[in-house]
Amino acid sequence: MKSTLVSFVFMFIIWIANAQKRPEKIGFGVQAGWNMSRISGDTFDGKAGFIGGVHVNFPVFGNFYVQPEVNFQQLGGKYKSDAFAIGDIRYRDAELNMNYLSVPVLLKYRFKPIDLDIFVGPQVGFKLSAKNKVGEGENYEAYNVKDTDIAGVYGLEYCLRLPDSRVDLVVNARYTTGFANFANGEDPNMPNDSYRNNVLAFMLGIRF
Repeated sequence: MKSTLVSFVFMFIIWIANAQKRPEKIGFGVQAGWNMSRISGDTFDGKAGFIGGVHVNFPVFGNFYVQPEVNFQQLGGKYKSDAFAIGDIRYRDAELNMNYLSVPVLLKYRFKPIDLDIFVGPQVGFKLSAKNKVGEGENYEAYNVKDTDIAGVYGLEYCLRLPDSRVDLVVNARYTTGFANFANGEDPNMPNDSYRNNVLAFMLGIRF
């Protein structure tokens, strides 16, 4: 038992040494996963959606990296009972579906040799579509959703460096806090209020 423990510690030390000798390089990756979006205020309940895209990881100096990304992201929320109205008609089963092209720029600090990153950075979201879905599938354009959304992103990322391979596995967990009101309050198809997107996301990816 004692010899087994010594052997394990010895192998772990060798693995750490090899990891530290691994040359830093620019990494290109793809990622995809699940997010739960919540809109501020009392009008909406949360809604699950897809997130996925590409990134580039640049070593800067020491343990610091910069990682710009481009992600397709599904956001929105389910209207609470009687919150959605067209004229005098109120609908009980409705949801707001928004698709964004989200572009965060993350500043990362890596805890070596375990390859655990903490990151924070700004994000700009470019609206691709915004629609209100009512009942079994009637869709109405949500005209008062602005074309851009400003937010901040922070979270953790773990990189599993595969031995003798050019591919790394990446696990990413992040939270996005909306900084700006995404509704301009000029259309009756959505309540005229101040709303911000807040999103919890988990992604799995590979990096070359």
